[in-house]
Amino acid sequence: MTTRLDSPIRMAAAAAVALLVAVGATACEPPRAPAKDRVVIFVHGYSALGAGNDCNGNFGSLKTALRTNGFTGALVTVGYYDSDRNCDVNLRSWGSIDNGTSWKDLSKVFSKYVYETYTKKGITVDLVGHSMGGLITRGAIQGAQGGESGFSAPLKVEDSVTFAAPFQGAAWFSQGCLWGQCSQLKPGATDINWLQRNASPQGVGGTDWTVFGSTNDDTVPDESALAIGVPAARKVRYTNLEHSQYMGDAAAQARAAKALAEVES
Repeated sequence: MTTRLDSPIRMAAAAAVALLVAVGATACEPPRAPAKDRVVIFVHGYSALGAGNDCNGNFGSLKTALRTNGFTGALVTVGYYDSDRNCDVNLRSWGSIDNGTSWKDLSKVFSKYVYETYTKKGITVDLVGHSMGGLITRGAIQGAQGGESGFSAPLKVEDSVTFAAPFQGAAWFSQGCLWGQCSQLKPGATDINWLQRNASPQGVGGTDWTVFGSTNDDTVPDESALAIGVPAARKVRYTNLEHSQYMGDAAAQARAAKALAEVES
């Protein structure tokens, strides 16, 4: 009788080959290179009674910080109220909306703007949304990914940053909102529940999310702002920032620049 002394050796060799195959499969998919030349699109948040926002006031400091950090791509601000000021684009040019249009319906129009202006032409973009603007950007990617009615085809969005977006609803006092945009910002609202169906919406080729919240934010609780399915390292929690301070804070600006430029782990 012949003893198969080589069996353990063969088993070890087979395991080694399997490991090499697995490593090789990963190696065949090179990571995305860091980039600072992509278009970055900024979307502001809710304004009571549609009073409007000044896009330069909201994002001017952050845009300056990104330029200082070496960003060379177009930095595009988007508004949607009829009284918005200093915005590069107004979504009223892309759909039938008014000052009371829900954020989910705004996200449908926003998806069409991004698709027609960039995705359709093969251009990948990054997104930055503050407060309700973060709901609009997340909703656009989610609805487009799912092929839902009213949304565009899937979007080419590589990085998405949100500041104080009420993913699980705004603070307790929002329960008093009974109509208009405000009614869809409270915990348990229909559109908020829809958003939570997809833990981490993805654009074409994948989207890296980085979300910011603060325990000092009285408008959006930090747990709500960080309620998305991404690694803990991409959930950035501060203890000192109020709701309107994220975009002007140096530390938040630097962290946002990192999120927009690099491949996140």
